[in-house]
Amino acid sequence: MPRHKSLPRIESEKLCAKFPNAPDLQLARMLYKSFEQQLTNLDTARSIIRLTRGHNGDRSRKSSENKSLFKPLTYDNKIKSRPEKIELPESYANDYSPYIINQSRTLVISDLHIPYHDNEAIGLALQYGLDKNVTCVLINGDLMDMPAFSRFEKDWRMRTAGEEFEASRQFLRELRRLFPKAKIVFKEGNHDDRWERWLYNKAPEIFGDSEFRLDIRLKFGELKIDHVKDKKIIKIGKLSILHGHEMAGGAGGVNPSRSTFLKTTSNVLVGHFHKTSNHTETTMDGNVISVHSVGCLCGLAPLYMPINKHNHGFAYIETDITTGEYNVDNLKIIKGKVYR
Repeated sequence: MPRHKSLPRIESEKLCAKFPNAPDLQLARMLYKSFEQQLTNLDTARSIIRLTRGHNGDRSRKSSENKSLFKPLTYDNKIKSRPEKIELPESYANDYSPYIINQSRTLVISDLHIPYHDNEAIGLALQYGLDKNVTCVLINGDLMDMPAFSRFEKDWRMRTAGEEFEASRQFLRELRRLFPKAKIVFKEGNHDDRWERWLYNKAPEIFGDSEFRLDIRLKFGELKIDHVKDKKIIKIGKLSILHGHEMAGGAGGVNPSRSTFLKTTSNVLVGHFHKTSNHTETTMDGNVISVHSVGCLCGLAPLYMPINKHNHGFAYIETDITTGEYNVDNLKIIKGKVYR
């Protein structure tokens, strides 16, 4: 005779069926939110999810009446060849292996903060890329501002989220039209990341629905744009690219490039700080390390900090794909003109 199932167990089966690729912990949070009065804590909810998916060991798997929702644990190749009794807990470790750009001429733009972008500055940067016949355009974070999803002071003049997404899609369509054969790469910045963070915290029920992912909403697939998730390093030859928010404690200050050097001691290019700066040091054994921070392409007087030392700018990188050697032109835009 089948055993009676509790309401949390029934809901657990529904969640596992609806979101088959979601991690156990994510589903546990959804379950606990629905049954906070019945479940002791989040660990209890997670145990129910693991039971439904067959993650609670051999004994519970054998005694389970419904095995249709079982999801195998993942192991590396070495462990697969070992006895089945070796069961490891689910891993939540992040993969931060770098994203590689193998292109000889790259235009780097960052911090557009749509809808607070500066059209004149963007136009000058894109025209420079066209003149150089670049083979790659890298959007190095903060394409969108996402003020509606900020935990900080909000601009009362802001446009709706829907309008901001449409303006961003319009920019990306124009970018693809201008550079039809170039590789286009989008790296998430801290402002772009606000969207999925908000979904995760405020609407976990739809967080796992792919239709709400940032890359889907911005139509990266249709526009053939590569998506590099938040905090993953990009490598162009021997140069590392960060948005800039990845470093603990920030790295701004009077000279963002020097602050970044002190945190990384590596050849790095960053955006995020809305300020053009360069810093070079030679090590004791003769190695030269250069760090560059790139200016922004948004308005220079945001509501939260109208008095600042921001400047417009972008970067152009030429790379020897064979050796990885590179040259960075860290360019400033001053009164409608581009300067080295």
